[in-house]
Amino acid sequence: MTATTAHTILILDDDPVIRSTMAAFLSDDGYAVMEAENGETGLEIFRSLRPAAILLDWRLPGMSGGEVLSRICEEAPTTPVIIVSGTDRMDDVVDALQRGAWDFLMKPLKHFQELGASIKRCLERARLLREEGLRRENLEQQVRKRTEALEEANTKLRRQIAERIEFEKALADSEERFRQLVENVREVFFVRDMNTGAFLYVSPTYAEVWGRSCASLYSDPNGLFTSVHAEDQERVSEAWNLLFKAHKPFDVEHRIVRPDNTLRWIRERAFPVEDDRGVPYRIVGIADDITNRKASDEKLRSSLKEKETLLKEVHHRVKNNLQLVSSLLNLQASYIRTPEDRELFLESQNRIHSMTLVHEELYRSDDLACVEFSDYLPKLTQKLISAFSMGKEIRLITDIQPIFFPVDTAIPCGLIINELFSNALKHAFKNRDEGIVCLSVKRDQDNIKIIVRDNGVGLPLDYEPDAARTLGMQLVHSLVDQLGAFLDIEVDKGTTFIITFHAPNRCTLVS
Repeated sequence: MTATTAHTILILDDDPVIRSTMAAFLSDDGYAVMEAENGETGLEIFRSLRPAAILLDWRLPGMSGGEVLSRICEEAPTTPVIIVSGTDRMDDVVDALQRGAWDFLMKPLKHFQELGASIKRCLERARLLREEGLRRENLEQQVRKRTEALEEANTKLRRQIAERIEFEKALADSEERFRQLVENVREVFFVRDMNTGAFLYVSPTYAEVWGRSCASLYSDPNGLFTSVHAEDQERVSEAWNLLFKAHKPFDVEHRIVRPDNTLRWIRERAFPVEDDRGVPYRIVGIADDITNRKASDEKLRSSLKEKETLLKEVHHRVKNNLQLVSSLLNLQASYIRTPEDRELFLESQNRIHSMTLVHEELYRSDDLACVEFSDYLPKLTQKLISAFSMGKEIRLITDIQPIFFPVDTAIPCGLIINELFSNALKHAFKNRDEGIVCLSVKRDQDNIKIIVRDNGVGLPLDYEPDAARTLGMQLVHSLVDQLGAFLDIEVDKGTTFIITFHAPNRCTLVS
């Protein structure tokens, strides 16, 4: 990387030692480096000088790293922002990635080569994104121009055919002008006879793209089809058959094999042209060489797959860390002799387990943003029945719609159900050998309704929900407030808890 082509990197960190250390490494690696000690200064430098990438500390004085990240992503979404932070909270990692961070590195950096590799990956991805944006913009402009040209050609052809007897000379002159036009474009333009299939015109670009002469196509019209890759021939053949028999236009992408055995991707479009009586008699088509676009698309898909893999790994590590905490609680509980204290440890383990299940579902799911609650709840309730049924015959009746919740909804809902279900198992069936617990989760238009009902002894007559002293019920009320939900409690031949809240934007029903 030479000085004239060096990328500029902005280091935004309040620790001068860390800034100077990273700046020295990046300078040695050929980058131009700028530094800022807080969010306000960093944003001023970013807006005035537009660095190629930004290294951002998550914890900054004044304006937070999260706010700086959000503003940069809003103003320049293709500028890579790499979080380099010493935070040990997994919530911060997830928050940063959701806000648009391109990578997240933990301080202290053990190997600066990891930082260099991350910067190179992000700069390459940013370059591909910008090229893809320009390519799409150019392609849309080309399509508009080609469409206008085809519409103009169609109008000319209609008029010329209606007047072909009287105006033979005018028709010939017009066709010559049209030929000069299409021979100066990069796309392959062709005209075929609807009845015979013969090519009436093929632009010279055909020879460049297909690697075959235009004369060969005039003499053997089937050559356009035989050059199609064997795996794509059936699809292309069906499109052409529909055009000839049903006069149905087509737009297909397929591969061709050139005489030198190299492959190219082609986007081919063809339309019927009608005479003055409305009878199709010509086929006008255009073919683009989209090989480079396909290569760019593949690189973008690969980059997206890498990010998805990273997010799955985040959920996997969160799950493992939560399981470690649960194991530590279990180990500590073995040293406690008081049953009441051991039960507190068990309750904490179950709360952690309810959160662990969410991250496990996300790790196993193809959708990294949502949890299928109908798969999650049976695992949670089975765990609780095993822990608290105490030999009693507890029958669980469920009515759960196959519904997806985003993570920030799934975790508080799981904790609420964990507390209410545990309370029912522990307290609702005193002096009884059996009982029934009903669990319902449904979406009603714009609202979600969760119902936990038991046929137990019910709550005390003097029970005041707002004055609940147990940690479990305090947690339930706190989580209900977090969801912006309403909690109703009914006592009639048992206890019923009803939680109602507005369905989140990403909440969907499984079809």
